[in-house]
Amino acid sequence: MYKYRDRVSYSEVDSNLNLTYFSLVNYMQDCSCFHSDDVGVGVNYLAPLDRGWFVTSYEIHINRLPKYLEKITIATYPYQVRGMMARRIYTICDEAGEVLIYADSLWVLMDIKNLRPARINEQIAAAYPEDPDRPQFDFKRPKLHYNNEGEKVGTFTVGETHIDTNGHMNNSFYIDVTRRFLPSQEFSNINISYKKAALLFDELDVYLVKLETGYQVVLKKDDEVFTIVEYK
Repeated sequence: MYKYRDRVSYSEVDSNLNLTYFSLVNYMQDCSCFHSDDVGVGVNYLAPLDRGWFVTSYEIHINRLPKYLEKITIATYPYQVRGMMARRIYTICDEAGEVLIYADSLWVLMDIKNLRPARINEQIAAAYPEDPDRPQFDFKRPKLHYNNEGEKVGTFTVGETHIDTNGHMNNSFYIDVTRRFLPSQEFSNINISYKKAALLFDELDVYLVKLETGYQVVLKKDDEVFTIVEYK
C-alpha cells in the first residue's frame, strides 16, 4: 500500500466547489506515479528501457466528491502484478477516514518503441508486493462494448495540452471530454475501457448511447473505437 495526503485546491474544483472528475483521475494517476518512483521503478527507470504503463480500464465508484480546501488521503494498492499486466485499487478518504471514492484499474506494461506488451521483469514485480490487508470492494469489472448504436453528438480534436509522456492523450482527459456530452450529470459510477490511445491532432467523433440506467459515451475515429466510457 502507498498513500499521500493533499488538500483540494481552487484549481481542482468546479463551479460548485466540488473536485472535478478530471482532477479525480489525476489524483489516482499521481498516486501511482509517486508510488512507482518512490520504490525505484517509475518514469526515470522505465524510460531508458522504452517501457511505460498503459491503463486499459477504470471502474470508479463515487460516494461523495471532495470539496474545496478539504484534506484528503489518496491511497493505492497494487495486486496481481504478473506477466504483462497489473491491477491497482485506489481510495480517496477524508480526514475522518471515510471512503469518498474507490476504484479498480487494469494496467499493461508496454514496449513503447515497438508498441506491444512487454513482460514485467523481476525488479518491477518485487517493487509491488501484494498487501494482504488491501480493502475489499465489490468490483464488477464490466467488459464494455459498443454496438454501433446511439447518435453522433460532437467531435473532439486532441491538442498539445492533452498529451502525456508516452505521447498519447492523458487518461484523465477522456472523462473530461466525454462528460461534457452527457444530458445529465447525475451519476456515481464511471467505467472506462481504453481501446486505442489517441494521438496529437487526432479528430475523434463522439457518440452518445442511452442505456437502461445511465449513458455510454464513445470516442471513435472512422470505424475504430478509441474509448468507451459508461456513466451510471
